[in-house]
Amino acid sequence: MIKCRKKNLFVLLALAACMLVAACSTCSAAELDPPPNKEYLQSQRYDESVTALSQEMPLDIRLEALKEAALSYGARGGLAWRTYFIRQELNQSASQMDKIYNFRQLLIRAPSGFVIEPPIVSEALDAIIIEGDGQKAAVSDTIYNINRNARFTSTARSWRQYLERDWGEVEDPPGILLPRTKEEIVLWERLVDKGWDEGIEQADVIFEEDLNRLNADFKGMIRYKKLLAQGMVSPPYALMVNRGVTGGGEEMRVGDRALEITGKPALISETGEWRPVSR
Repeated sequence: MIKCRKKNLFVLLALAACMLVAACSTCSAAELDPPPNKEYLQSQRYDESVTALSQEMPLDIRLEALKEAALSYGARGGLAWRTYFIRQELNQSASQMDKIYNFRQLLIRAPSGFVIEPPIVSEALDAIIIEGDGQKAAVSDTIYNINRNARFTSTARSWRQYLERDWGEVEDPPGILLPRTKEEIVLWERLVDKGWDEGIEQADVIFEEDLNRLNADFKGMIRYKKLLAQGMVSPPYALMVNRGVTGGGEEMRVGDRALEITGKPALISETGEWRPVSR
């Protein structure tokens, strides 16, 4: 892992924009090709067609803008490059991942073919709580929390929802901000390289956070199933109402049935209701 470097505001904004595109966009046929590599980014040169415009820009302002453009360009490129190869590695391990993170087996059957996604329960061991001004404290062997309760769903979750990100397009900087002199070329290549490393590091951090969230949710559902078997948490209760024929005019529903979760799972503190689970 590359050591974390202090990032300026321009680089952080560029990374945030690229991450937003990655989170919201869908992968098109054009995006199936890998993003440009670092050497391509470093090879970009000044566009002679903008000479007149560059002469109007003070040299010190243009140099600072060139530095920021190089860092941003490298950061966006490194983020896209690493994200692409993370996705390639995930695709190669897809069958294994499907078996490991099988959310479907955790679903709870409900009437009329519906399924309920189980709650996500977190667990904290040897938890210490210090209240207010520090005059009171408490310690617990284990603390359970229902972080997200049961809900109806049409399909099971997939690890892909957590880990797959699109890399987006790495757009070239404006031609006026590309290097022209030998000194600018050296500076450009060095800053693109620095931004590239920061982008790769950011992609790894994003993936690690996504993976931690996937593991927390999956383990939280498994934990609920275990606690349910031990009588330490209640099951969800769903009520179905047969409404017969509803609607009319331009739309009519025949055999209309409505379901509602009327009893949400809750942790059970009465230890007398707990039961051991045979291993």
